[in-house]
Amino acid sequence: MADIDEFYIKAKEKLEAESFQHGTPEDVIRSICLEWLEWARINDAKAVELLADAAKDTEGTYKAMENFARNKEGKKVKCVKLEPLEAMACIMEYYGIAPGEAHNQLEAGLMYHLMMAECRKYKPYGADEQAADTAPAPTSALEAAKATPVSDPENKPYEKPKLEEVSPSFSFDDFDSELEGLL
Repeated sequence: MADIDEFYIKAKEKLEAESFQHGTPEDVIRSICLEWLEWARINDAKAVELLADAAKDTEGTYKAMENFARNKEGKKVKCVKLEPLEAMACIMEYYGIAPGEAHNQLEAGLMYHLMMAECRKYKPYGADEQAADTAPAPTSALEAAKATPVSDPENKPYEKPKLEEVSPSFSFDDFDSELEGLL
């Protein structure tokens, strides 16, 4: 059996070799698979091996997603639009992950990883160009997993919010009468 790093390199080269016009569904699926590969390298060796399979490609994934969307039960109108969770589960199933296992992985952090990867593509309005360069992002998911969180500079202990007690004499009748004067 080959080492996970060999499968990782093979899968990454295969996915990066696929070339699609920017913004097409196939290009989006390819970038999702690359992020999944980064997550799987740390969390799921089986997925790395499945992504390295030469018989599976991005175009086949897109066709599988189209078929899944068109055959969804309960739809009066045939449509090829999928929710993000459904789309990712469909991609994972195409590559050979069982439906239940796909859902478990998505809930165990994969969907969060994919959302954060999407967020890294954008910069807030008015953000200083130099400020973005002061803290370079990790180059791989492996480095991100090893990163330590920044602690609070003042090291203040967490304070529970102070909740005010509602007077036991409160009633909605009183509240309604107060609103009548405002309306």
